[in-house]
Amino acid sequence: MVATHSQPRHFVAIDMGSNSFHLVIAREQDGSLQILHKEKQQVQLAVGLNAQNILSQEAMDRGLNCLRDFNQRFSNLDQAQVRLVATHTLRVAKNREQFIEAALSIMPYPVEVISGHEEARLIYNGIAQSQVLGKRNIVIDIGGGSTEVVLGQKNTPTHLSSLRCGCVSFNERFFIDGQITPASFRAAQSAADKQFASLSKEYFSGDWDLVLGSSGTVKAICEAIQEQHGDETITLPRLKQLKLTLIRYGHINQIQFANVDDKRIPLVPAGLAILISFFRRLPIQQLEFSPGALREGVLYELAKIGQYQDIRHRTVNSIAQLYHVDMPHATKVRDTAMALFEQVADEWALRPHARLLAYAATLHEIGLHINSKALHKHGAYIISNSDLPGFSEALQQDLARLIANHRKKPTELLQAEIEPNHKLTLIRLVCLLRLAVLLNLGRIAKALTLDKIQVTQDGLILFIPSHKRKISLFMKDLQREQKHMSSLGMTLQLVSNLGTHADKGVDIKQDTPEAVQAVAS
Repeated sequence: MVATHSQPRHFVAIDMGSNSFHLVIAREQDGSLQILHKEKQQVQLAVGLNAQNILSQEAMDRGLNCLRDFNQRFSNLDQAQVRLVATHTLRVAKNREQFIEAALSIMPYPVEVISGHEEARLIYNGIAQSQVLGKRNIVIDIGGGSTEVVLGQKNTPTHLSSLRCGCVSFNERFFIDGQITPASFRAAQSAADKQFASLSKEYFSGDWDLVLGSSGTVKAICEAIQEQHGDETITLPRLKQLKLTLIRYGHINQIQFANVDDKRIPLVPAGLAILISFFRRLPIQQLEFSPGALREGVLYELAKIGQYQDIRHRTVNSIAQLYHVDMPHATKVRDTAMALFEQVADEWALRPHARLLAYAATLHEIGLHINSKALHKHGAYIISNSDLPGFSEALQQDLARLIANHRKKPTELLQAEIEPNHKLTLIRLVCLLRLAVLLNLGRIAKALTLDKIQVTQDGLILFIPSHKRKISLFMKDLQREQKHMSSLGMTLQLVSNLGTHADKGVDIKQDTPEAVQAVAS
């Protein structure tokens, strides 16, 4: 259990990389971290490192000026816990103590020059805090002066490696004149090949559930590929095509990508050469970008907030607390939804989506934090525009769609442009969520129940227990729901298993398994 504090605790992580310095400020919020501010400056320390590993005064001044700017961002925070970590360039610089002493005069916190293995470990932990990992994972982080490659099982890193190849150092070695030629790429890839060849045999199995890339260089390559292909999936053929595009540009100053940061563009050829070598040597089939990185790993360790087995579970709990969700009620709706789910999951092919339904049921009322009118729309807006660690963009959008359609007319789902099979899945999940909400209307002590539900070709048969109290009001709700679900192409048949019941003019006729009589809406 996380201890409570009268004042929120603030945490500051500064990642002093070979290319960029990163600042992240966060506060603890209901057992999770809420990011308050992110900032980066391209310092390019590695540019100032000569062949004798002496860091130039100009490079040190750029770094120190950046730290002065960063210090102004958090110097007024009371009792902030701060951690500064430095990576490859300060790791190898022979005169690093000169820089560290000057940094200490700017802000009274020690600079930790971490090893390559420690950097790799923190990168993996940062990724584990940002998304759900598979059983077997491989991660590559292309920094300015080094490239970290990590193997892991779930949230635990198992093999840590730091290689002497980075986008800034390779740019200085192979693309310093700005010319982009086949020869410069061959030389860069050959140098990267030697580094990857030094990895232990465990890295070459190719049996990975997830292959992830982090850092600004991988992100820039993803953005360039998005511009060329319409999505950010990285494959070797796409990397080779991007390489040919850069060669056709001929010079770094001629490269034009609308979505790539102008400051990052000069480093794309060097980073691309490293990434192509990674794909060819290990070998890798496909890679995805991960938003987590070293600074997130530093931040969560600083805050001593442990990892959850499922990052999404932590995120949902944090959102629920942040927006003051009535958890006893949300839990009842979730349990009802999952009980309904179990009766139809196999026939409707919904098993892979169980957690999505559970998350939607837990968070369906977060819109009440704004107001009760159109709470479903408010809730969907919150989900769509929040930072949800562990959720892909697609999963986050699906969660927002379920919440947007959990009550009233399901117009949001009708108007959405979704692939037909996926839309059918969402309609079925929406149906179950809406029924779970109806069965718990009025925040009754014990949820109403259905005797059972059965799948039909185009909908559901709901078997109504006629002995339940308040059945007439419930029937009116269900009859209204029939109309709403009909607009989505789904039929709800309402039948009774337990004899005849009349309450305020609503008749539920007796059924047998051989003859099911639907109650007309």
